[in-house]
Amino acid sequence: MKKELRISDIPKHNVHRVPEGYFDRLPMRIMERTAAREHIASTPWQARLWRPVRYAMAPLLLLLLFAGTFLFSMQQAPQQEKLTVATLSDQEIMNYLNAYAQMETADLEEYLAADQELAADFLNVSPTAAEEELLYYKLDDLDY
Repeated sequence: MKKELRISDIPKHNVHRVPEGYFDRLPMRIMERTAAREHIASTPWQARLWRPVRYAMAPLLLLLLFAGTFLFSMQQAPQQEKLTVATLSDQEIMNYLNAYAQMETADLEEYLAADQELAADFLNVSPTAAEEELLYYKLDDLDY
């Protein structure tokens, strides 16, 4: 079993030791620290204001640099004119169609002269094939 602990059994000696000359140097150290605080307190308000402003200057300068670069690049970008068909001349339209159009005038005449629907021609589906597809999917049974 454990022995009972008694306070009288604990040895009585000082466990804390003070360095040599500590109390001799203590008043001088206190005076040095208070003198430094008085010096800081006596600095002009401009010097005390400069410290926080100095830390704010770096992000502010970066922000101004980015904004200046953005505005400079916006001014240097060429402004492209917006072209519409109404602004093009007939000659320019004809030149474009001659260069890029796959359709010949004979094909255009066939489409205009035919009595067929243009949608059926574009889909390439005959009316009977369209009816068969509609019957296959039974669109009448769908609920809306």
